Amino acid sequence: MAKRHLPGSTIGIIGSSISSALLAQAAGKLGYRVASLVLDENNPVRQFSSWQTVTENYNDQVLKYFANRVDIVTSEIGLLTNRQYQLMATMTDVGLSDDLIAITTDRLLEKNFLDSHRSLIAPYSLVTDIGDIEEAVEYLGFPCVLKATQRHVYDAKNHLILYSEEDYEEALQKLANGSCVLEAWIPIEKKVSLTVVRNERGEMLLYPIFEVAERAGGEASQVQFPANINEAIQQEINRVGQSIAQNVQLVGTMTIRFFVTSAGVIYVNEAGVGLGDEAMFTMGSMSMSHFEATARGLLGLPLPELRIHAKAAIALPIEQLNRENALTQYMLRTDWGFALFNPIGNDPDYLIGQVIVTGDSLRSCERQIELTELI
Repeated sequence: MAKRHLPGSTIGIIGSSISSALLAQAAGKLGYRVASLVLDENNPVRQFSSWQTVTENYNDQVLKYFANRVDIVTSEIGLLTNRQYQLMATMTDVGLSDDLIAITTDRLLEKNFLDSHRSLIAPYSLVTDIGDIEEAVEYLGFPCVLKATQRHVYDAKNHLILYSEEDYEEALQKLANGSCVLEAWIPIEKKVSLTVVRNERGEMLLYPIFEVAERAGGEASQVQFPANINEAIQQEINRVGQSIAQNVQLVGTMTIRFFVTSAGVIYVNEAGVGLGDEAMFTMGSMSMSHFEATARGLLGLPLPELRIHAKAAIALPIEQLNRENALTQYMLRTDWGFALFNPIGNDPDYLIGQVIVTGDSLRSCERQIELTELI
């Protein structure tokens, strides 16, 4: 059961992403110590940690050692199994209910949960071999999407689209890593997402709905808000987000990803518990970033009313930008948001992170990107 933690307590963060670094930074500003568990010593979390442990893998011995030294622990999505969360829960606060642990680690349980709570999702089937796929394809049809059931297995983030029986050989390779979920392909007009933060007392923040442009492999290349959807769809997405967060007794953060069809039908594609780099657009555009809100939610602190500082924002990875021009704007701008890191051990000129361009409209943001020659 989630608890409230006073300043001076230690929050343990498992993972080495930029989002984990921003969470560590936010927790430190609130008066908390930060412990970090990572696989690579060159990481952006290190500079915001009271102490850091570098390990070869997240085995039971390492997790026990870590859990016994912190007051609450949180992990990036896809690093741990259900059993490992339950193991740590015997030693420290993991901030997650059994339902949340289940849907965080297992896509099949996530879909069963969403289905049972009347969220519209794509038709799906559990598959363990080619025979299961052949049977499922009879009613799902081609194309369809093959996803690993367990989020911690190798290549779980990369989904395989099956266009015909010619793709079965590649499907076998994915099945070799474990059981999968086969989903029907939904013809969509837009992919939009909603980030929800909630604390143990039930206070909730709904961030503005945003759109994500993706590159091959599902990697985000640009996040922008507001999403170009009508008011009725916005209201329904917010309603679904609130309902899911309340039903799972969310503590911390959840990003719910939706498919919107040309007819205005809304499908829930995924409900991911935990931090995501997508939410960096909240830095500079909102009164409270998603990362500070998440820290507050996990630690049992109150969540204030959210105010929007900019009517529109576009978040861009620094790796895609002209570095010199981006840093020029960093030295000049007070209205944009910046989340830039130079992990200890790297060349001083090496930067990771995002630049968040804000404005009165998306067109205004795009125009600023053009004028400053960021791209």
